[in-house]
Amino acid sequence: MGYSTILLITNSEYGQANVAPAVAYELAQHPNIQVHVASFPRLQKRVAKLQTLLPDASNFIGFHMITGPSYEEALSRTLSTPNFSRVLFHSPGCQGAIQSYKHTSVIMPWTVEEYYHQLLCIERIVEEVNPVGIVGDPLMPGAVDVCRKTKRSYLVLSPNSPKDLVGLSQPGLRGLWKYPACGSGFPFPVPPHLIPVNIYLIFWLVFYLVIDDHLKQVNAMRKEYGVTSPIMAFSDQYPYLFPAMTETEFPGLYIPPNITLTGPILLPSAPVENCDARLFQWLSNSGTKTVLINLGSHVMSNTDHIRQLAGGIRVLLDCVPEAQVLWKLITDGETGNALEEGLGKHMEAGKVKVTEWLEAEPYAVLCHPNTACSVHHGGANSFFEAISAGVPQVIMPVWYDTYEFARRAECLGIGVWGSQSSAPSAEAQEFGAALARVLGGSVDGEEMKRNAKLLSKLYQTKYGGNGRTNAAERILEVFGPASKPALIS
Repeated sequence: MGYSTILLITNSEYGQANVAPAVAYELAQHPNIQVHVASFPRLQKRVAKLQTLLPDASNFIGFHMITGPSYEEALSRTLSTPNFSRVLFHSPGCQGAIQSYKHTSVIMPWTVEEYYHQLLCIERIVEEVNPVGIVGDPLMPGAVDVCRKTKRSYLVLSPNSPKDLVGLSQPGLRGLWKYPACGSGFPFPVPPHLIPVNIYLIFWLVFYLVIDDHLKQVNAMRKEYGVTSPIMAFSDQYPYLFPAMTETEFPGLYIPPNITLTGPILLPSAPVENCDARLFQWLSNSGTKTVLINLGSHVMSNTDHIRQLAGGIRVLLDCVPEAQVLWKLITDGETGNALEEGLGKHMEAGKVKVTEWLEAEPYAVLCHPNTACSVHHGGANSFFEAISAGVPQVIMPVWYDTYEFARRAECLGIGVWGSQSSAPSAEAQEFGAALARVLGGSVDGEEMKRNAKLLSKLYQTKYGGNGRTNAAERILEVFGPASKPALIS
């Protein structure tokens, strides 16, 4: 029997590019399926590592390099800084959200020429691999554009919430008045007095996308290339997969029938005890409650930010003596000094452990029975990892949809927005109070703990506890057992 080949095309940035490798790993274990991944060079080592984790040497994940600058490289250049995160940070509310909409380069950071050559490179890879179907990343529009131009059968695999794509198309215009505008940080449902502001924000979001000269130039090139549909727009003509659950969305969100919610799609990870015996011993200290702080690969803390977070940790340790903190943080001289000033004695006492790298995956740490809280910036991957592990969350959002994940956690009763008055930075007392609220044994803290565990249990019972398996099965269902490349009209 011949092999069916599936090609996954994705960006290479850590976090954003987690779901595609996870699904590639799952697909590679199916008989008669050959899996290929196309991305920028940064992802190649991660795909090679996944290859070593496959249970059978005959399982295969091929890698194909997309030439030209990656998303992060192009965005850094466009914003004229290697630390583009700090440029994109914005406060919640009307003024901050409008400021964020001006950065249309987050949608298309490549020049017209770079994007054209990227399309040609992807097209060559598609011709070489000749897959029965293609799985594209919605944050990498080149994949979808090539599929549309070449009429290949394709499916979109998103790392985010479906609200990002279908929010504005909700029945009854609910996307205007019920669901918070991107980057606003407004509560759900939007309070009556903020509805006019919410509509105002959506107008400005659309306005900046329509008038942007660079996007006009890119769309003119796309038209010449053979694609006329709006860039990154939702379509009901082909299937989508999201690592969400109905129960992790804002209540009442309409999910179109061409969208499948798989539950959290996570990379395979070994238990902590198999990766780092010393960390496992520290996590297993009797009677402790561990907080994992992992603010994401894009979030670069400055000295004041470090001081404020350290101050919040001191507040927690004063209120909850059994707490201990594991902080994944890359420091330099200044931030290292600030960390030592704020937490030196607690680090010496073993109550706070700061590390630039974890041998174990963060998700494995969350699954340890003594882990009681996940602190993150509101990235989708971190949010869904905590959902799967059944751990309450303290979210420190900095931009765009991270504010929605903070509100989502509060709406679902599984977490706290830990910087509501200080975002995109932090304030020690506010952050410490949020941590103490989750870990301190209060009524609402215990309720968050129960809700988080119930949501995790629901993931196990309703979604089988394995989103990447659900995604792989849906992909195989869509593309079928055919051994010839499928075309769409």
